[in-house]
Amino acid sequence: MNNSHDDHDPEELPAEISVTEVSDEVLRELSDLFGPTKGVQRPPVQSPHGEDPTEDLTEDLMPLDTATPYAAVTDSEFTDAEVISLTPDDSDGYRADVIVIGGDDGYDLTPAPADPLLKPLARGADVVDMSDDSGGTVVIDDQDLDRVVIVDDDRPDPRFDERQRRRERRERLKRVKWLKLGGLIVGLIVFVMGVLASPLFAIRNVGFEGVVYTSPATVEKVTNVLKGASVFTVDTAKAREQLLKDPWVSEVRITTDFPRGALVEIAERVPVVWYLGADQKARVVDARGHVITVLTGWPTKYLQVRGQGPSLEAGAVADDVFRAAAQLVLALPSEIRPKVKALDLTGGGELSMILKGGTVVRFGPPSDLKDKLVAVVVLFRRQDPATLAVVDVSTGEPTIQQR
Repeated sequence: MNNSHDDHDPEELPAEISVTEVSDEVLRELSDLFGPTKGVQRPPVQSPHGEDPTEDLTEDLMPLDTATPYAAVTDSEFTDAEVISLTPDDSDGYRADVIVIGGDDGYDLTPAPADPLLKPLARGADVVDMSDDSGGTVVIDDQDLDRVVIVDDDRPDPRFDERQRRRERRERLKRVKWLKLGGLIVGLIVFVMGVLASPLFAIRNVGFEGVVYTSPATVEKVTNVLKGASVFTVDTAKAREQLLKDPWVSEVRITTDFPRGALVEIAERVPVVWYLGADQKARVVDARGHVITVLTGWPTKYLQVRGQGPSLEAGAVADDVFRAAAQLVLALPSEIRPKVKALDLTGGGELSMILKGGTVVRFGPPSDLKDKLVAVVVLFRRQDPATLAVVDVSTGEPTIQQR
């Protein structure tokens, strides 16, 4: 129905509206909406071309006045029709006029039962609490039906704690497994080390090679270190350090001979020259300048470097001039070496070589000795050294002085 108040005066509104005054098109439309009315045949469809079937409805149905307490619809010809008029609800200002056609047509106007999931809150509340089986809560605002608030009130799954306990138990078992494996490996290593260090593989025979001037006391210390130790765990580094403390020892190599042997190979230093210290003791020097030994007497197997040198202990390193003198002696060819009587060291650090025939060869500063020696060898091959008093190669070019 149209509630417009612009076309009709409320005073002219008829008291009753008969159903028979409604056009066939309207009745057909109402029948489609509410079902056929008992005793009334459904009117045929008459829809002329270009004619709106809803026009009769707007012309035949008079608008109701909103001030009228109620409106009733009757029909004297169709007794099966029922008209129900509802009084407007003054609480919210909303007016509802309901026309029910066909009281016995099977239309149930009984209000639907309340949803058991809906739980009204306290009186005057603006929201409706609706719960579901999952434990959650859906809150619908009464003032704003489009607003739905879902409150997550889920309780913890009782199986969650059990799964968590199982997971923690698996983690503990995994840690225990790794600890057991680590302990087993450590125990196995300890067992193997114990077997290898047992007397079953102890060294019983210790052999030495290259020992000539090495101190017997040093040899005995090294033997005590090696003997009785396992061939797998023997401390060869300690034995090597003991041997290298001896001034005569230049290099050491120790090898074990499974199952109960050890071999010590020693490379001793080679004495080349000697000099007299301030304490009047002879210091024997090798080609690297190491003082091998200190003697109270004068050695005869080695060439003497005349001149006073520092009073060093055995194992120390002499000055560079003594090392140069030792290297010069080692470089002498076999045709000259037997003719050399001694080397002479002046106060200025210049080196000279004295032959047994009295010839003096001056090398000057101990530098470029190799080139200077080559010049001397070439000269002696051309001329007899016995005819020469002085040969000077300190500048690189030999100069001679005849006898």
